Amino acid sequence: MRANDSLNNSLRMAVAAILLVIATSAAAFAQTTVTATWDRNTDTYTTGYRIYWGTSSGAYQWNQDAGNQVSVPIALAPGSVYYFVVRAYNSASQYGPPSNEATIDLTSPSPSPTPTAAITATLRTPTSALVAWQTTNATSANINGVTVPLSGSTTVAVSGTTTYTLHAAGPGGTATASATVTVSNTVPGTPTGMASTVSGNRVTLSWGAPTSGGMPTDYRLNVGTYSGGTNITNNASVGNVLSVAGELPRGRYYARVRAANAAGLSGYSNEVAFRVGRQLRTPTGFQVTWRGTMATLSWTAPVADTVADVPNNYVLEAGSAPGLSDVTTLPVGNTTSFSVDVPRGNYYVRVRAVNDLGESDPTEDLEVRAPGSPNAPTSFRASGEGSRVDLRWAAPSGGAAPAEYIIEAGSAPGRSDLAVLRVGNVTRFSTVAPPGVYYVRVRGVNAIGVGAPSNEVIIRR
Repeated sequence: MRANDSLNNSLRMAVAAILLVIATSAAAFAQTTVTATWDRNTDTYTTGYRIYWGTSSGAYQWNQDAGNQVSVPIALAPGSVYYFVVRAYNSASQYGPPSNEATIDLTSPSPSPTPTAAITATLRTPTSALVAWQTTNATSANINGVTVPLSGSTTVAVSGTTTYTLHAAGPGGTATASATVTVSNTVPGTPTGMASTVSGNRVTLSWGAPTSGGMPTDYRLNVGTYSGGTNITNNASVGNVLSVAGELPRGRYYARVRAANAAGLSGYSNEVAFRVGRQLRTPTGFQVTWRGTMATLSWTAPVADTVADVPNNYVLEAGSAPGLSDVTTLPVGNTTSFSVDVPRGNYYVRVRAVNDLGESDPTEDLEVRAPGSPNAPTSFRASGEGSRVDLRWAAPSGGAAPAEYIIEAGSAPGRSDLAVLRVGNVTRFSTVAPPGVYYVRVRGVNAIGVGAPSNEVIIRR
C-alpha cells in the first residue's frame, strides 16, 4: 500500500459518523461500571476500534482495544469527570481521527434504588389464608412487625377481618404495602347440578359448588330409597369434594347434597333419582278393600316386554309417612293380593314388582287406616300477616268424631318433615313461622288412629 493510499484510507475511515454513548450499568462502593457504545463504520477499511478516556478533555490517560465490537464495559473510580473518544483502525494499524467526545460525571455517588413492596392475601378456607409477598431493592422485610424473607408465601390462620402490612427497607429508603382478607362467617349457598351415573352396581354422584354464600369446607350427602329420604345416608360427611362413588344393591334411590362450613349447613341441592339393576314395569290398579279390620291389598301384574322383565315376586312396603318403609318391607311371593289384619294406626303402603334382575318403581302410596278413624277435616285455610299464621278448619262430615287434631307441615307437598303438632280438640290454631315455604294440612285423631288429611295449603313467609 502506498503512503498516499494509506492516508486516503485513514481519511475515509473518519468519514463515517462515530458516536459515543456512556451508560451506567452497575454501581458498587469501590467502582462504577459504564458501557461505551458507538456506531459501526460503513467503509471497507475499518477492522477494529480503540477507546480512549481520561480525566481531562482531550488528554486521555487510558485506552482499550475493543476489536471489531461497537461497545465495551469500563470500570471507573467514582469522584471524577471522565472524557471518552473512540478511533477506528485498519489492517495496517493505521488510525482514523477521533470521534466526538463524550463525558460522564462520577463526582456524586449514584443514588441507591428505592425499594418496592407487594403483598396479597387470599382466603383458602373459612379459617385460613395464603399470604404472598415480594420486594425489590430491599435488605430487610417484615409483615406486621414479624421479620420475613424478602419474598415468599405462607398459609396463616385467620378470623374475622385481618390486614397484613409488608414493610421493606434498603439503602434507597422504605416501601409499604398492605392486603386485607375477610373470613366469611356466612352459611354456604346451595350446591347445584346434582347428577348421577350408574354402571352396574357402582354409582357416581356429582354436583357443582355453591355460587353464593360462604366457602364450603365439607359436603353432606343424603341418600334414601324414597324422595327426600335419608335412610341410606343421613348428612354423611364426604369431604370438600364435588363427587363421590360407591356400590349399592339393586333398587331405586334418591340423593341430595348440602354444603357446610363453620357457620352451618346450606339448603339441599336438587334431588336426583337413580336406579341400580334392571327396571321392571310398575304394577297397576293398587287398591284396598276391607272386611272389619281385615284389609285386602290387590294389584294387577305389569305387562312384561321380555322374559327377563316378568316378575317372580312382589314386595309390599309400609311406612308411617308417605314414601317411608319404616313399618315393614314384606316380600309376598308371586301373587297379586295380600290380606292383613290392620292394627290401629295410619299407614302408607305401596307395592313393587321384583325378579332376579331388577325391580319396578313402586305404585303410588295408598293410605290405609283402620276402620273407625276420623274422616278428613274440611275447609282448611290459612291467613295472617308477617310471621303470624292463623289456621282454621271444619270438623269432618260424617264418620267417627275426632278426639283431637294434628297439624302437619312439610318442605314439599305431602311431607311432614318440618312439624307435626298435636293441637287438641280445636278447629283453629295460631303460631309464628320463620321465613320459608310450608305445605300444611290437618288430620283428626281418635282412639282408632289418625284420620285422612284435609286439603293442603301453601304458606309463604
